[in-house]
Amino acid sequence: MSIQVFVDLQDTLDQESSLFDEIKEAIKALNKTCRVASAKLAKAHSVSKSHTQEVLDAIKPQFAEIQQNLGTLAKLIKPVTFYRYHDMWSYAVQTACALAVFSVYLEHTRLATPEDIRAYLGFDVNTTNQDITEFVITLEEYLHGVISLFSELSRLAVNAVIVGDISRPQEISTFASELYSGFQLLNLKNDAIRRRFDSIKYDIKKIEEVQYDLRVRGLTN
Repeated sequence: MSIQVFVDLQDTLDQESSLFDEIKEAIKALNKTCRVASAKLAKAHSVSKSHTQEVLDAIKPQFAEIQQNLGTLAKLIKPVTFYRYHDMWSYAVQTACALAVFSVYLEHTRLATPEDIRAYLGFDVNTTNQDITEFVITLEEYLHGVISLFSELSRLAVNAVIVGDISRPQEISTFASELYSGFQLLNLKNDAIRRRFDSIKYDIKKIEEVQYDLRVRGLTN
């Protein structure tokens, strides 16, 4: 009996183990960059709207680095192995999407489109049912990023009042309500997305409470 078959199998296992380790390192680097970016972007909660651009300018190097991190990861992944390892990096990509979505809102007061995600992160959002032919950001990861925006908006509504920007909560409330209505048009099949969507109503309620308190105090109409 030849043992060569087992030698060959071990070579294959060694290659897979090496790839697994490389992917882990790439994800580790991506997570580190996202943490720095998140810390910098959090400063948007402690400044008035007129100073938001300074925060956005400060985070630009991190978005450039995120693109590099994702590029490194993409080089390791072949289309046929994309979904085999996808769970390893999906949460990190969701975080990167959330950062991009919040940045677009802060700069333009609108929802980030898949084209915006491409501009910020350097990779397309897979909005079709076509087979994966290269590394992409999945539609689910994009939607997770959008859902994360609601919690940021609820914090921003409260913090805007703290820094004396009492007109901003109304702007946030209008946008959040429209975004929530848009989400309700989706027939969500993904359990994780649906569970997170169900929690949005608490963020909406928090924003509405800010509005109510301002009106009770006669600070807004």
